Amino acid sequence: MPHDLHDFFYPRTVALIGATDKTFKPARAILENLAHFDGAVFPVNPKHETLLGHRCYPSVSAIPEPIDLALVALPAPLVEQELERLREKGVKRVILISSGFAEAGEQGLAMQRRIAEITKQYGIRVIGPNALGVYNTDNGLDSFFVSRERVSRPAPGRLSIISQSGAITVILMEALARDNMGIAKAVNYGNRLDIDDADCLDYLADDPRTGAVAMYMESVADGRKFLSAAKALTAKKPLIVWKAGKHELGAAAVATHTATLAGKYGLYQAAFRQAGAVEAYGFDHMIDAAKAVALMDYPCVGERLLVVTNGGGMAVAASDQAQRDGFVMPRVPEEARKKLDAAFPPFFGRNNPIDLTGSGRNEDYYTALKEALPLYDAAIVIVLMGATTVTEEATELIARACHEAKKPVVCCMLQGLGYTQEAMHTLLKLGIPVYPSPERAVRALAALRQATCRKIQAEPRDRV
Repeated sequence: MPHDLHDFFYPRTVALIGATDKTFKPARAILENLAHFDGAVFPVNPKHETLLGHRCYPSVSAIPEPIDLALVALPAPLVEQELERLREKGVKRVILISSGFAEAGEQGLAMQRRIAEITKQYGIRVIGPNALGVYNTDNGLDSFFVSRERVSRPAPGRLSIISQSGAITVILMEALARDNMGIAKAVNYGNRLDIDDADCLDYLADDPRTGAVAMYMESVADGRKFLSAAKALTAKKPLIVWKAGKHELGAAAVATHTATLAGKYGLYQAAFRQAGAVEAYGFDHMIDAAKAVALMDYPCVGERLLVVTNGGGMAVAASDQAQRDGFVMPRVPEEARKKLDAAFPPFFGRNNPIDLTGSGRNEDYYTALKEALPLYDAAIVIVLMGATTVTEEATELIARACHEAKKPVVCCMLQGLGYTQEAMHTLLKLGIPVYPSPERAVRALAALRQATCRKIQAEPRDRV
């Protein structure tokens, strides 16, 4: 039996209630974005006969086909009456784009409670209100009221996003698109009148397009339900969680934003540990960790770290961060050192870090990784593209060594402006996460190790 969220992501027909051609209205951007959807779109507005090339209907009841999903972009006081029309039409899935509910004070909260009672009575599942809704790269469904001219959309990928905040949702998507990182799905559930954080986790746990989940949260609707859903997901795929509202000022902002209580941060930390989630401590850390768990095919099952660099100072910074994150950096074993001695000039460093100096060439990265990486659990590879001896070919050789050893490798790549950007995008295409500083590269690898360890702990063991 399909999950309750299936029709939110895979409807055949979508009705947009409150559709308009006015450029300053959210529904105009939604209708433009629905042009990318591979199903049927039915705008509803009694003031128009056509909108942006679509026939427009005076009411949802006038639409000649069954409607799988309704997007409601009406002023809050009109939503309750529209739900009655949707019930008569037989619509069972609704995204309430409309704001002005619990986040707007007592009157809005009263409206939200009435709508919750009505939709529960009618058996209608709801995302929102005060929500962007869903984005699905599999079929082009995009219910966001943010124009694609202003906010880029990521290409298809393995990462899915769950966010309580609409702003964080689009900022994450923009950042991922800028880095050429793809996603599978995104959902912003807003005030969670019905569908909540745990429902989204439950759905994505079994979604074949989703390989990892990045989640932004301010509070949970039901602690036990969240913990159960998070545990079920992390047994199958990594979960990165960024919890905002950790401290007093942030918690006050949460109450204003979505009319919810942030709760005691220590309780959330304990829940994340128990659930097997990896906690991100800010925006950059969330992006970095999500890249690592979504891109890397190989688990990080230990703490023995290899560093390969063509800039000694950057390796020192990586080593400091490695110690802070619980890695160890054993010397290169004798069996590998002998092979490196035969291949490298005497001024290359052969310990750990392996320092190729400013004279290191593309093939030297491959040689270092080929001989040493199988003896470690993971590697950080630092490439300063300003060195004239290194070209974009180095990226292909680094990826080749990673895939031959079947060990996780993350890169730090700096210098070179546009040239470096091209090299970074090549690495991402080859399944290698890449970061703009050694510290961020190490922290991302630490997140991958944390996710790996928790997944291993969650796997059932054979009885003796």
